[in-house]
Amino acid sequence: MEKLGTTSEAILQALDRGESLPSVWYTDAAITQRETERIFRNSWQYVGSLNQLAAVGDFVTAEVGGVPVVVVRTADRVSGLINVCRHRRHEVMKGCGNAKVLQCPYHAWTYDLNGILKAAPRADREPNFCVDDYPLLKLKVNTLGPWVFANLDENSQPLSQYFGAVLDVIAGSGIDLNSMELWSREQWQSDSNWKTMLENFLECYHCQVAHPGFSAAVDVDQDNYQLTTHGYWFSQIGNVRSSAVAGLSKVEIYDVKGEIKQAQYHLLWPNFTININPGFPNISIDVWRPDGPNRTTGVSEQYFGPGVDKKWAEEVVRFNKAVGEEDDKLTNSVQRGLLAGMPAVGRSLINSEHLMIEFQKLVVKAICD
Repeated sequence: MEKLGTTSEAILQALDRGESLPSVWYTDAAITQRETERIFRNSWQYVGSLNQLAAVGDFVTAEVGGVPVVVVRTADRVSGLINVCRHRRHEVMKGCGNAKVLQCPYHAWTYDLNGILKAAPRADREPNFCVDDYPLLKLKVNTLGPWVFANLDENSQPLSQYFGAVLDVIAGSGIDLNSMELWSREQWQSDSNWKTMLENFLECYHCQVAHPGFSAAVDVDQDNYQLTTHGYWFSQIGNVRSSAVAGLSKVEIYDVKGEIKQAQYHLLWPNFTININPGFPNISIDVWRPDGPNRTTGVSEQYFGPGVDKKWAEEVVRFNKAVGEEDDKLTNSVQRGLLAGMPAVGRSLINSEHLMIEFQKLVVKAICD
């Protein structure tokens, strides 16, 4: 593909030298389309929480690489289906909820919870029409802790093989994932490429400059803030600052005192991030999806342990949003620089931004021939 510039081997060697991906990789629609086909349609994508699928008939809808999907709790399992009617390819279900059957609102073709077509109005007058021939297409579904993921690639390895070990790391912070309760869920958008945003997530080199509140709460000094690669997932771990616990922070932050002393921030390839802040048990997730080359849309969910003080929870949510807004200003500015195309290639710091570089390598390996 001409837009990719050179061979994957040459690009990987350049990344090892600290050169960045060329600007065009972040601004060209053809590359975004290639990423959709080769990354997002061939990886595990978050669709919802197990709490949303507790009872038979509970369902959630989502998109996986631009493909509408629906995940349903049946009598014996959680199953995934392509959410596209076999008739005129209208989306069958919308949003989330509980249903006894899956019925397309266009012409009322009706499927059971396993996706088997049960009724198609007027089909009895059609020659050679058999409802058994037109089930909803299936897709793979796996769970990771309290979260449900789907994958269009029927040959993909189990989710646990990629990310199972992250559950042990999370438990090491003191978080009991099984006890966490969903507090809020909201959608967001940003005017930058999905990679621009996740590369920013993967380094804290900018934290002391751009995140005064975050840096006052978490020790982000280079020698104390751990950056670790685990193949298809990446971890950043830092401890709460003693000055913050003592109430001696020079900037206003939330009350960080609590049983969680260790902050953790993980990226699960390609676009699912997990955040744990010091204090009362808390965890948040974000899902980042490309919407063309110069725009990203996503979903954020915030969880807290049982018995959380409402005021404290609201302070943490505000804290997270403030950090997110600071990041948006940074990444939107980067995207404008990338659109300018000058310079065509940037210079990364291998010792401070190696998680970002390893992420870029996964992108290169996924989309280059």
